[in-house]
Amino acid sequence: MSDLAELDARRSEVEALGYEWHGDYGIEGRRFCTCSDAAGGRLANVHFFAANSPGVARHLAFRDYLRAHPEAARAYEREKRRARALHPDNSHDYTDEKAAFVKAMESEALAWRERNRRERTEPLAE
Repeated sequence: MSDLAELDARRSEVEALGYEWHGDYGIEGRRFCTCSDAAGGRLANVHFFAANSPGVARHLAFRDYLRAHPEAARAYEREKRRARALHPDNSHDYTDEKAAFVKAMESEALAWRERNRRERTEPLAE
């Protein structure tokens, strides 16, 4: 599946798997779904984007940056815990609370990704 219209047409199949459908959830070009256990605990977040969407590149750069930089991952964990402590029952306020941190780290991640891309594609100096 490569476009969101096709995914939208199969929404009932996604929901039949136990996922709650949230639509774009504030990010144009995305479909966001969650899966929770019987007690309401979150088991999974799933972000769907159309193939070659800029959103995909941004999310993957963020993920890869955290994987390559354990201290950044720990800082992100601390920020998420801080935001959750302030807004334990409101996911929108939680997201808003950590938004500036995420935006700054996302910029770092995209710059890191671009530097790595250039390093891999530039010819070696003789």
